[in-house]
Amino acid sequence: MKAYFLWLAKLLTLITVVLIGVPVALALCIGLLAKMVADEPEDHAVDRSRKVAVVDLSGVIMESRDVLDQLYKQADDESVKGIVLRVDSPGGAVGPSQEIYSAVNKLKAKKPIVVSMGGVAASGGLYASLGASKILAQPGTLTGSIGVILEIPNFTDIAQKIGVEMTTIKSGKFKDAGNAFRKMTPEETQYLEATVRVTHLDFVTAVVEGRKLERSKVLQFADGRILLGTQAKDIGLIDGFGDVQDAARLVFDLRGEPLKADERPYLYYPSGKYGEIKRLLESITKIPLVMSRSLRLSYL
Repeated sequence: MKAYFLWLAKLLTLITVVLIGVPVALALCIGLLAKMVADEPEDHAVDRSRKVAVVDLSGVIMESRDVLDQLYKQADDESVKGIVLRVDSPGGAVGPSQEIYSAVNKLKAKKPIVVSMGGVAASGGLYASLGASKILAQPGTLTGSIGVILEIPNFTDIAQKIGVEMTTIKSGKFKDAGNAFRKMTPEETQYLEATVRVTHLDFVTAVVEGRKLERSKVLQFADGRILLGTQAKDIGLIDGFGDVQDAARLVFDLRGEPLKADERPYLYYPSGKYGEIKRLLESITKIPLVMSRSLRLSYL
């Protein structure tokens, strides 16, 4: 009987925690989120006619939809004088990185687009930046990493140990190249290596065209190595050093309307602080998808 009452007491404690503790925790979380997304106090010292939109590109690049939507929207907004593309990304999928690069390269004809690199703007993060009017970074920014990676797991040993056999029916000899349940043939390895080389040359071409550099010079550091901002400046991969404010001021220089020393641009963040929460949740939900892909070309 004593054990029964002890069990009952534990059950009631658990129910109490669930009914009281969880709502309290949720209330605290909601309060924290509300504080995070609260509007920033209005700065009356800033002239809002000098409006520059800051479009955020952060985290691993898995898709380009949100960034492209904002780039096109701000490019069409007549009240926006220019765009700062804030890049803090180690790179990601090849296709989306190329899409962002192409959009930036095209839209800078409408109004200046200046990239402001954060802590990391490497590989696909660099690729997406190459079409901009100008690129600023910090001396300690990690950039470069010009290269392509294709990682293919192999589960054959594990499958044999636990008695799992994969039967594949395919329409062509290369249709399942990279199948994780069998070893690749030499022919498949050559085929995928050729694919990586073509994708790498696309990256090199983007650097050559975007930064107006000689191909032979680019090939000297296009071997996947990471570069500090100081090194990137020396070889012409970036234009100079500065933060988001400096990038926004550069927008007006490019417009032929330089700001005075005591003037500040109005930085407009179209995604707001809700965007940070949304990107965090999306990153978490994409983890299983990323881990499950056995064949993926990446600028990462």
